[in-house]
Amino acid sequence: PTTSATAPSTTTTTTVAPAATVADCSTATLAKTISSVTLQLSDYFAAHPDADSSLLDATRQPAFTAMSQFDNYFKEHPDQADALRGIQAPLAAFKDRCGLQVAPTDALAVLNGV
Repeated sequence: PTTSATAPSTTTTTTVAPAATVADCSTATLAKTISSVTLQLSDYFAAHPDADSSLLDATRQPAFTAMSQFDNYFKEHPDQADALRGIQAPLAAFKDRCGLQVAPTDALAVLNGV
């Protein structure tokens, strides 16, 4: 009689945890981030009526003129530009963290056509 010996088999199981940012990069999280930033912007403009009216007036101009007016306004009011950048920082962080190639608000703008 012949006997054969077999080596005990070893099985290695590797568990890969999902990237922490996967949940953070959902459309739901994007919408919540936009909502939060929008609320803060609303509060900011309510507290700064000069900025509110200047920027709203600029949006009533053709795009090229409006962009020039925005640039000029923020050059004259760098403190407000800094404050608004701070308010919008969560959207910039979302875009960077999630590798978005378009602005987060543009990503949700497609819903207007649905």
